Amino acid sequence: MGSVFGAARRVWPAGGLAVPLVLVLGGVQAPAAAAVREAAPVVAEVCGKTGAAAAKGGPKGAAGGRGTACPAPRGGTKPKAERGPAGPPGPCVDIDTVGVPGSMSGAEYSAALTRGRTYVGYRSAPTGAYAWKDLTNHRQTPGYPRNACGVAVKVADRVYVKVLTTAGAVFETSCTLTLTCTLGWAAVINP
Repeated sequence: MGSVFGAARRVWPAGGLAVPLVLVLGGVQAPAAAAVREAAPVVAEVCGKTGAAAAKGGPKGAAGGRGTACPAPRGGTKPKAERGPAGPPGPCVDIDTVGVPGSMSGAEYSAALTRGRTYVGYRSAPTGAYAWKDLTNHRQTPGYPRNACGVAVKVADRVYVKVLTTAGAVFETSCTLTLTCTLGWAAVINP
């Protein structure tokens, strides 16, 4: 019995492939091939009408459903990327703090950027109140840059404050350790 099934298996692929091949070579169309040939003109007809019908997937059928979808155009078009979430509204805000070297009380200087203005401040203890100085005052510190968005502070023999603008420009000024600020803002070489 094993040999009969083996022989049948060997004959089946040859017979299975030979019949459609003979039909195609002889000019007889199989039902599947005829269906593909008939569908192509329908799709071309629907897609060839108007851009609106093609964009919507074809005209509505009798039952209210959509017709055949049009094939995607080849080349030249790219899918649109999705938009990311909107950023926070309003101006930039930033703060930077540095401790006073050698201070036993925890004194510190901070620079803050809020509502388009830059401030430098000092407090003598980590929980004390700040004394703030506005560095955007054009009479005392001229040349304050437009669109400041980031701020940094450094303490050495003076208190140095730098801002970074939204255009990528860096500006700096400095004050005495007692926050007497009379120097203007100067541009620094951009990063």
